[in-house]
Amino acid sequence: MTKPAFRPEIIVGLVGGAGTRLSDLSARIRDRLKSFGYESSVIKLSELFEHCTDWSAPPVNEELKRIEHLQRIGTGFRKRLQSGDAAVLAAIAEIRRTRCNHSGDPEQPISAHAYILHQLKHPDEVETLRRVYGPSFVLAAGHASKNSRISALAKRAANAAFKPGNEDRFRGLATDIIGVDDQEDDPFGQNTRDTYPKADVFVNLGVNLGEQSIDRFIDLLFGHPFKTPTADEYAMYQASAVALRSSDDSRQVGSAIVSLTRDINNFNLIHNADVIAVGMNEVPRGGGGFYWDGATPDARDQRLAQINDDRPRLIKLSVLAELLDRIAGQKLLSDEVAHSDAKTLATSLLPILRGTQFMNIGEFGRPVHAEMAALIDAARRGVAVNGLSMYVTTFPCHNCAKHIIAAGIRNVVYLEPYPKSRTAELYEEEVELDSDTARQIEGKVVFSSFTGIGPRQYSQLFSMSERGAKKGRSLKLWENTRPELSPYYVPSLGYLQYIMQERAELQRLQTDVYAWEQASLLPTKDVHVRSD
Repeated sequence: MTKPAFRPEIIVGLVGGAGTRLSDLSARIRDRLKSFGYESSVIKLSELFEHCTDWSAPPVNEELKRIEHLQRIGTGFRKRLQSGDAAVLAAIAEIRRTRCNHSGDPEQPISAHAYILHQLKHPDEVETLRRVYGPSFVLAAGHASKNSRISALAKRAANAAFKPGNEDRFRGLATDIIGVDDQEDDPFGQNTRDTYPKADVFVNLGVNLGEQSIDRFIDLLFGHPFKTPTADEYAMYQASAVALRSSDDSRQVGSAIVSLTRDINNFNLIHNADVIAVGMNEVPRGGGGFYWDGATPDARDQRLAQINDDRPRLIKLSVLAELLDRIAGQKLLSDEVAHSDAKTLATSLLPILRGTQFMNIGEFGRPVHAEMAALIDAARRGVAVNGLSMYVTTFPCHNCAKHIIAAGIRNVVYLEPYPKSRTAELYEEEVELDSDTARQIEGKVVFSSFTGIGPRQYSQLFSMSERGAKKGRSLKLWENTRPELSPYYVPSLGYLQYIMQERAELQRLQTDVYAWEQASLLPTKDVHVRSD
């Protein structure tokens, strides 16, 4: 009997805010992979912390205290190792231990096997996993509204304390935990907010059975012969593509205004999705529009920086100096400081103020924001935007939000959160934020997190020339051979490279910080090409 062909390993990372139903997403991924003949090992990164040399057991029967404790252990682990990706170094060691248990060799890959990493908390973890495993790694993001996540954590805490129905007493601590999980004020702290938008697929777990939408991504991963983009995926890809025209090296943002024609009786049934205007954050050009690369003239910020012309910084210096003059005039500063030149003092203060609300004010930035640029693009074309939808790669700032509201945009779909936005505080009556669904609410602009295949996987997964009739793949054949298929875009011999990368990364996992059995993870023989 002929041995079955070797099928490559895949590594699936999960990311989602505290209180998101990632366990349900993990279970759905395992079930769907099993339909392709793939078995899965779930690696919970928080459980690996028990090997940290400063480990201490969390409280029992106090769910929120347990989570807080694990948050501190995780941050401490990253700080001691001085690596934002410390937890995935531990996960790599666990992957190799799993292989060793299966085959006796940590460098002998397991055919048709997936490792599900539950869950990632820092953007450096994603970068390391992509560097090590390349196309063998995919990241799935689970989304739920903040309110639903607070409720879920509070309910878990009440049940763990044997006090069901008393969720309200736990909501305050649940809110604090979610705040730390989103982004700690520490470069080695938890940072789910910046990790989430790096995903390959986004799943709305705020609705019942929302995890089912992962099936489509996995089907595409295994080369489904004819699935094509949804309207949401198409629109967000357009926004992502136009973002690349921005010359802003701190954050490229793209926006697309889309005319969605939905069925009156079925909100999810879309008859048409026409992109009518686009915009990106870029400096406006005299005469209309924006500067193009290679064209003359070119007065974008990077060009001005070459001659040390930083106008926004000069304006902020003058504003700060003015404030210091007024404060000194009221004798609210010490004599030593009060006698300093206000401009000199302001210059010395600017570096200290980095990251503060004052420095984050975008009032004096020269680029037009992507959302406003899209509205301007529509106006220049003479196209009305009232009642239409906007797709944007980053949550709109409060300045853009007021223009979106006034323009009559009905729905805003965003990919990346933007914590500096004050939209929630300023426009509580006009907007519905962080909604679990995209349904229209009368008199309000609904802001929803994007769901679907992310822009970074769009061209690969939807390229019909790689998976359709040209490759001899009919739907019937695909269905019949499902248990024998390999992930279509994962090289079968990819492990020859990532095994070496695993070794290199584990050199950073210091045994005085993380106690792991190095000897058991050493190769028993040279890496070789599988013959089975």
